[in-house]
Amino acid sequence: MKQVVLILMVVWSALGWTQNTGPFSVGLQYKNGFLSAHRETMHHLVQSRNNVLEVDFNRQDTSGTAYSDIYRYPTQGASLILHDYGYRPVLGVSFTFSRFTKFPIYQSERWGFFDFRLGQGVSYITEKYDSFENKKNIAIGSHINGFVNLQFSWEKHFEHFYFGAGLDFSHISNARLKTPNQGLNTLTAFASAGYNISPRKVYDKPKFDGELSDVRKFNKWHFRFIFGLKQNLPDHFEARNFGVAALQGLYRKNVSLLWDFEAGIDLVYNEANRWYYETNPVPAYQALLVGGYSGMSLSLYRSQIYFGLGVYALNIINPEGWVYNRAGIRLLSNEKWNFSIGIKAHVGVADYLEWGLGYRL
Repeated sequence: MKQVVLILMVVWSALGWTQNTGPFSVGLQYKNGFLSAHRETMHHLVQSRNNVLEVDFNRQDTSGTAYSDIYRYPTQGASLILHDYGYRPVLGVSFTFSRFTKFPIYQSERWGFFDFRLGQGVSYITEKYDSFENKKNIAIGSHINGFVNLQFSWEKHFEHFYFGAGLDFSHISNARLKTPNQGLNTLTAFASAGYNISPRKVYDKPKFDGELSDVRKFNKWHFRFIFGLKQNLPDHFEARNFGVAALQGLYRKNVSLLWDFEAGIDLVYNEANRWYYETNPVPAYQALLVGGYSGMSLSLYRSQIYFGLGVYALNIINPEGWVYNRAGIRLLSNEKWNFSIGIKAHVGVADYLEWGLGYRL
């Protein structure tokens, strides 16, 4: 089951793009950097420097639609990434498919483009934890993992070619579908070069001053049914996957054309909590959790990026603490229905992967 859920992330990574029109380019990035030991127990995994090769396909959105103008001709694309973590016998190498959106921070025909890129996708890593053959790999417990990427870059474009440089952060983990799951964080610097089918354009229109109704339909009340899988850490019993079900009610208030504030209540049943301390499960009611949640969401074409913080009012077993956070993406299928995928965590440590079906009144 966990493999099926992770493979579905590949399909998800291909969804949510708009059909835009604009300049198209193909690029190559070479990255060099290091693995970050973000846990005390991970220092033995940092060996040689990391080497990364990325091929990306880019299309700038110059369609003149609301999002194209608000984001000043953003670029959407996909990339294929080969990553050597510098410790092949234990960590191996990873192969990643990622989709991304590149937001221009500064743009000039003379001085080039300074961009922020946000990407997500799916990685296959060749080596994972094995209790007999690979005990040293305490970071990754599955071959298939989710991928998140943040990047700042500078590019100088000519008629048919461009070159650039930048800084890159990447993370892979499986959202605790399979333990261990401490994840791999990598920081790199890179150089890039590419070929433009047509040159990238500088946004030279006035600032977009339309109304909210020109950009998107807005509904204040939003409900989601959430399903998840969580694997408890192996201790006095064999590690197993348990189901999680939740109902979330949100009140949303728009604060700008793109940003919404949202607050609501989470009602959660977490079967994994029943087995957290004992080999025999505690009563089912003790696995119920009630929390208050607030956060922000950013609209991007047919998608929303959301993140926020919550506090439990009911948390009988309390395996992870009273405070939780989440981040993810919603795909808006129409005015009423949406689908979501996100990570629920506790102080940055992943708890489980959330799949959601949402309805807006």
